[in-house]
Amino acid sequence: MQNALWQRGTWWPALAIFLALATITFYLILIASNWIYLGLGDTFYFFTQPRMWQRFWLTVWTSTVSTCFSLIIGIPAGYALSRFSFSCRNVFASVIDLPIVVSPAVIGAFLFGITTRFPFDLISEHYNIYIGRNVYGVLLVQFTVTCAFCARLMKAAFDSIPPKFESVSRSLGASNFRTFFKVVLPMAKNGIMASMIVVWARAAAEWEGLMLFVGASEGKTDIMPFAIYLDWNGGMMGWVVSMTIVCILMAVTAMTAMRLIGGKSHVW
Repeated sequence: MQNALWQRGTWWPALAIFLALATITFYLILIASNWIYLGLGDTFYFFTQPRMWQRFWLTVWTSTVSTCFSLIIGIPAGYALSRFSFSCRNVFASVIDLPIVVSPAVIGAFLFGITTRFPFDLISEHYNIYIGRNVYGVLLVQFTVTCAFCARLMKAAFDSIPPKFESVSRSLGASNFRTFFKVVLPMAKNGIMASMIVVWARAAAEWEGLMLFVGASEGKTDIMPFAIYLDWNGGMMGWVVSMTIVCILMAVTAMTAMRLIGGKSHVW
Protein backbone atom coordinates (compact mmCIF):
# COMPACT_ATOMS: atom_id res chain seq x y z
CA MET A 1 0.00 0.00 0.00
CA GLN A 2 2.88 2.34 0.78
CA ASN A 3 4.32 1.66 -2.65
CA ALA A 4 0.96 2.52 -4.22
CA LEU A 5 0.80 5.84 -2.33
CA TRP A 6 4.35 6.61 -3.40
CA GLN A 7 3.58 5.88 -7.02
CA ARG A 8 0.46 8.06 -7.00
CA GLY A 9 2.52 10.93 -5.64
CA THR A 10 0.32 11.61 -2.61
CA TRP A 11 3.48 11.98 -0.51
CA TRP A 12 4.34 15.28 -2.23
CA PRO A 13 1.40 17.41 -0.92
CA ALA A 14 2.02 16.03 2.58
CA LEU A 15 5.72 16.93 2.39
CA ALA A 16 5.00 20.42 1.03
CA ILE A 17 2.47 21.12 3.80
CA PHE A 18 4.87 19.77 6.43
CA LEU A 19 7.68 22.04 5.24
CA ALA A 20 5.36 25.05 5.18
CA LEU A 21 4.22 24.32 8.76
CA ALA A 22 7.84 23.77 9.83
CA THR A 23 8.80 27.19 8.45
CA ILE A 24 5.89 28.88 10.24
CA THR A 25 6.77 27.07 13.47
CA PHE A 26 10.38 28.19 13.20
CA TYR A 27 9.39 31.85 12.92
CA LEU A 28 6.89 31.56 15.77
CA ILE A 29 9.60 30.05 17.96
CA LEU A 30 11.90 32.97 17.12
CA ILE A 31 9.23 35.49 18.11
CA ALA A 32 8.28 33.62 21.27
CA SER A 33 11.92 33.22 22.34
CA ASN A 34 12.44 36.98 22.15
CA TRP A 35 9.36 37.61 24.24
CA ILE A 36 10.43 34.99 26.80
CA TYR A 37 13.90 36.55 26.93
CA LEU A 38 12.40 39.96 27.65
CA GLY A 39 9.92 38.74 30.24
CA LEU A 40 6.53 40.10 31.21
CA GLY A 41 7.85 42.72 33.62
CA ASP A 42 10.39 44.19 31.21
CA THR A 43 7.84 44.07 28.39
CA PHE A 44 5.51 46.26 30.43
CA TYR A 45 8.38 48.56 31.39
CA PHE A 46 9.73 49.18 27.89
CA PHE A 47 6.28 49.42 26.31
CA THR A 48 5.30 52.21 28.71
CA GLN A 49 8.41 54.34 28.13
CA PRO A 50 7.96 57.60 26.16
CA ARG A 51 11.15 56.79 24.24
CA MET A 52 9.49 53.73 22.72
CA TRP A 53 6.39 55.54 21.50
CA GLN A 54 8.33 58.58 20.32
CA ARG A 55 10.25 56.28 17.98
CA PHE A 56 7.09 54.43 17.05
CA TRP A 57 5.18 57.56 15.99
CA LEU A 58 8.24 58.93 14.19
CA THR A 59 8.28 55.70 12.16
CA VAL A 60 4.54 55.84 11.50
CA TRP A 61 4.27 59.42 10.32
CA THR A 62 7.44 59.50 8.21
CA SER A 63 6.41 56.25 6.50
CA THR A 64 2.94 57.66 5.88
CA VAL A 65 4.24 60.90 4.33
CA SER A 66 6.80 59.14 2.14
CA THR A 67 4.13 56.65 1.02
CA CYS A 68 1.85 59.52 -0.05
CA PHE A 69 4.64 60.98 -2.18
CA SER A 70 5.36 57.53 -3.64
CA LEU A 71 1.70 57.16 -4.61
CA ILE A 72 1.77 60.47 -6.51
CA ILE A 73 4.41 59.03 -8.82
CA GLY A 74 3.75 55.32 -8.47
CA ILE A 75 0.11 55.31 -9.60
CA PRO A 76 0.61 57.05 -12.99
CA ALA A 77 3.95 55.25 -13.54
CA GLY A 78 2.35 51.87 -12.81
CA TYR A 79 -0.55 52.66 -15.13
CA ALA A 80 1.86 53.66 -17.90
CA LEU A 81 3.79 50.40 -17.53
CA SER A 82 0.56 48.42 -17.51
CA ARG A 83 -1.28 50.02 -20.42
CA PHE A 84 0.93 52.04 -22.76
CA SER A 85 3.45 51.04 -25.39
CA PHE A 86 6.11 53.66 -26.04
CA SER A 87 9.69 53.93 -27.19
CA CYS A 88 12.36 52.94 -24.66
CA ARG A 89 9.71 51.31 -22.47
CA ASN A 90 12.15 48.67 -21.29
CA VAL A 91 14.72 51.31 -20.42
CA PHE A 92 12.05 53.22 -18.51
CA ALA A 93 11.08 50.07 -16.59
CA SER A 94 14.72 49.22 -15.85
CA VAL A 95 15.43 52.66 -14.41
CA ILE A 96 12.34 52.43 -12.20
CA ASP A 97 13.49 49.03 -10.96
CA LEU A 98 16.96 50.25 -9.94
CA PRO A 99 16.04 50.95 -6.28
CA ILE A 100 14.64 47.41 -6.08
CA VAL A 101 17.73 45.57 -7.30
CA VAL A 102 20.47 47.69 -5.70
CA SER A 103 21.23 47.78 -2.01
CA PRO A 104 19.50 50.53 -0.02
CA ALA A 105 22.97 51.45 1.22
CA VAL A 106 23.89 52.36 -2.36
CA ILE A 107 20.88 54.66 -2.50
CA GLY A 108 21.95 56.32 0.75
CA ALA A 109 25.42 56.99 -0.64
CA PHE A 110 24.01 58.16 -3.99
CA LEU A 111 21.80 60.74 -2.30
CA PHE A 112 24.85 62.55 -0.96
CA GLY A 113 25.66 63.87 -4.43
CA ILE A 114 22.08 64.67 -5.43
CA THR A 115 21.25 66.84 -2.43
CA THR A 116 24.02 69.29 -3.29
CA ARG A 117 22.61 69.91 -6.77
CA PHE A 118 19.42 71.31 -8.34
CA PRO A 119 16.69 71.47 -7.08
CA PHE A 120 17.77 70.66 -3.53
CA ASP A 121 20.35 73.45 -3.37
CA LEU A 122 17.66 75.99 -4.29
CA ILE A 123 15.29 74.58 -1.68
CA SER A 124 17.89 74.95 1.05
CA GLU A 125 18.92 78.41 -0.15
CA HIS A 126 15.49 80.03 -0.62
CA TYR A 127 13.32 78.16 1.88
CA ASN A 128 15.94 77.37 4.53
CA ILE A 129 15.06 73.67 4.32
CA TYR A 130 18.19 71.57 4.50
CA ILE A 131 17.73 67.98 3.36
CA GLY A 132 20.29 65.77 5.03
CA ARG A 133 20.80 64.65 8.61
CA ASN A 134 17.26 65.50 9.70
CA VAL A 135 13.71 64.30 9.24
CA TYR A 136 13.64 65.63 5.66
CA GLY A 137 16.50 63.27 4.91
CA VAL A 138 14.51 60.40 6.41
CA LEU A 139 11.58 61.20 4.12
CA LEU A 140 13.83 61.46 1.07
CA VAL A 141 15.46 58.07 1.71
CA GLN A 142 12.13 56.36 2.37
CA PHE A 143 10.60 57.89 -0.76
CA THR A 144 13.58 56.94 -2.94
CA VAL A 145 13.54 53.34 -1.73
CA THR A 146 9.77 52.82 -1.92
CA CYS A 147 8.84 54.69 -5.10
CA ALA A 148 9.96 51.81 -7.33
CA PHE A 149 8.08 49.27 -5.21
CA CYS A 150 5.01 51.46 -5.49
CA ALA A 151 5.19 51.66 -9.30
CA ARG A 152 5.62 47.90 -9.66
CA LEU A 153 2.80 47.07 -7.26
CA MET A 154 0.50 49.58 -8.96
CA LYS A 155 1.29 47.94 -12.29
CA ALA A 156 0.19 44.61 -10.82
CA ALA A 157 -3.03 46.22 -9.58
CA PHE A 158 -3.81 47.72 -13.01
CA ASP A 159 -2.86 44.49 -14.80
CA SER A 160 -5.72 42.80 -12.96
CA ILE A 161 -8.25 45.13 -14.65
CA PRO A 162 -9.32 43.96 -18.16
CA PRO A 163 -8.64 46.72 -20.73
CA LYS A 164 -12.07 46.13 -22.32
CA PHE A 165 -13.73 48.28 -19.67
CA GLU A 166 -11.59 51.24 -20.68
CA SER A 167 -12.38 50.61 -24.35
CA VAL A 168 -16.10 50.67 -23.62
CA SER A 169 -15.76 53.90 -21.63
CA ARG A 170 -13.83 55.63 -24.40
CA SER A 171 -16.27 54.36 -27.04
CA LEU A 172 -19.03 56.15 -25.10
CA GLY A 173 -17.19 59.44 -25.38
CA ALA A 174 -15.20 59.57 -22.14
CA SER A 175 -11.67 60.95 -22.37
CA ASN A 176 -8.65 58.94 -21.29
CA PHE A 177 -8.34 61.09 -18.18
CA ARG A 178 -11.99 60.62 -17.21
CA THR A 179 -11.82 56.90 -17.96
CA PHE A 180 -8.83 56.54 -15.67
CA PHE A 181 -10.49 58.30 -12.73
CA LYS A 182 -14.05 57.04 -13.22
CA VAL A 183 -13.42 53.47 -14.38
CA VAL A 184 -9.89 52.23 -13.74
CA LEU A 185 -9.24 53.65 -10.27
CA PRO A 186 -12.54 52.44 -8.74
CA MET A 187 -12.01 48.95 -10.17
CA ALA A 188 -8.39 48.80 -8.96
CA LYS A 189 -9.03 50.37 -5.54
CA ASN A 190 -8.51 47.17 -3.53
CA GLY A 191 -5.24 46.44 -5.28
CA ILE A 192 -4.13 50.05 -4.87
CA MET A 193 -4.91 50.05 -1.15
CA ALA A 194 -3.14 46.71 -0.67
CA SER A 195 -0.14 48.06 -2.57
CA MET A 196 -0.16 51.19 -0.46
CA ILE A 197 0.09 49.10 2.72
CA VAL A 198 3.05 47.14 1.33
CA VAL A 199 4.79 50.38 0.35
CA TRP A 200 4.17 51.79 3.83
CA ALA A 201 5.59 48.66 5.46
CA ARG A 202 8.68 48.85 3.25
CA ALA A 203 9.22 52.51 4.18
CA ALA A 204 8.85 51.68 7.87
CA ALA A 205 11.47 48.91 7.54
CA GLU A 206 14.15 51.06 5.87
CA TRP A 207 17.41 51.69 7.72
CA GLU A 208 20.45 50.97 5.51
CA GLY A 209 20.03 54.10 3.41
CA LEU A 210 19.34 56.09 6.56
CA MET A 211 22.53 54.85 8.16
CA LEU A 212 24.65 56.26 5.32
CA PHE A 213 22.74 59.39 4.37
CA VAL A 214 21.00 60.57 7.53
CA GLY A 215 22.70 59.13 10.58
CA ALA A 216 21.06 59.05 14.00
CA SER A 217 19.80 61.88 16.11
CA GLU A 218 17.86 60.96 19.25
CA GLY A 219 14.21 61.83 18.84
CA LYS A 220 14.68 63.24 15.33
CA THR A 221 15.82 60.57 12.86
CA ASP A 222 15.88 57.32 14.86
CA ILE A 223 12.95 55.45 13.33
CA MET A 224 12.52 52.01 14.86
CA PRO A 225 14.65 49.78 12.54
CA PHE A 226 17.53 52.25 12.78
CA ALA A 227 17.03 52.60 16.54
CA ILE A 228 17.35 48.81 16.91
CA TYR A 229 20.72 48.91 15.18
CA LEU A 230 21.93 51.80 17.35
CA ASP A 231 20.77 50.21 20.61
CA TRP A 232 22.34 46.91 19.57
CA ASN A 233 25.69 48.66 19.19
CA GLY A 234 25.13 50.28 22.57
CA GLY A 235 24.45 46.92 24.23
CA MET A 236 20.91 47.91 25.29
CA MET A 237 19.37 44.51 24.61
CA GLY A 238 16.15 45.25 26.45
CA TRP A 239 15.39 48.09 24.06
CA VAL A 240 16.50 45.99 21.09
CA VAL A 241 14.19 43.07 21.88
CA SER A 242 11.20 45.25 22.82
CA MET A 243 11.47 47.33 19.64
CA THR A 244 11.93 44.15 17.60
CA ILE A 245 8.62 42.88 18.97
CA VAL A 246 6.92 46.17 18.04
CA CYS A 247 8.35 46.00 14.50
CA ILE A 248 7.10 42.42 14.12
CA LEU A 249 3.62 43.42 15.31
CA MET A 250 3.60 46.33 12.86
CA ALA A 251 4.63 44.03 10.00
CA VAL A 252 2.05 41.37 10.85
CA THR A 253 -0.69 44.01 11.12
CA ALA A 254 0.30 45.56 7.78
CA MET A 255 0.43 42.25 5.90
CA THR A 256 -2.86 41.06 7.42
CA ALA A 257 -4.54 44.33 6.41
CA MET A 258 -3.03 44.02 2.93
CA ARG A 259 -4.49 40.55 2.41
CA LEU A 260 -7.90 41.49 3.84
CA ILE A 261 -8.20 44.68 1.80
CA GLY A 262 -6.57 43.34 -1.33
CA GLY A 263 -9.04 40.49 -1.63
CA LYS A 264 -8.55 38.67 -4.92
CA SER A 265 -6.23 41.28 -6.37
CA HIS A 266 -3.15 39.53 -4.91
CA VAL A 267 -0.68 42.31 -5.68
CA TRP A 268 1.81 40.54 -3.44
